[in-house]
Amino acid sequence: MAATPLAFGQQQDTAAPSVGTVARLAGRAGVQTCLDAARRFGPALTGTAGSHAAVAMSHPAAPDAATLGVVIERNDAATTSLVSAAFAPTARGGCDLSYDKVDVWRKSCQDVALEELRHTQALERLGEQIAVIALSPTHHIYLIRIAGGCVSVTKEVLYP
Repeated sequence: MAATPLAFGQQQDTAAPSVGTVARLAGRAGVQTCLDAARRFGPALTGTAGSHAAVAMSHPAAPDAATLGVVIERNDAATTSLVSAAFAPTARGGCDLSYDKVDVWRKSCQDVALEELRHTQALERLGEQIAVIALSPTHHIYLIRIAGGCVSVTKEVLYP
């Protein structure tokens, strides 16, 4: 009995190939339904500057009928980010996408909101410790205070 790998990894340098890393990993895993979404949204997930590394996790027996998970480490001159994305085939015959992007900043959450995110309104609170910037009903940024800085978590759900 042959073992089927659950995850495929891909290191990518700064030069962008003709087929993006996320689409290449999806295709290698046997994903077809979400392949177009991986092609269209993959470059935004990996970033256009700097370097990245990625690993994909798929169902071992039915990769095209289940969610494809992709985790990406993005590096550029300013920061290192972790992106976790899920491509899910739908009953509509399409593919929905959800992702979370985590960044650690060496500045206050207020400064991150003003300087990095260019947000000029007062920050709303999710609870006592987490501020939220609602960019749309399906696109939020959460700011979490930590010692010496701030962690931002960008969460978006797309229904292409």
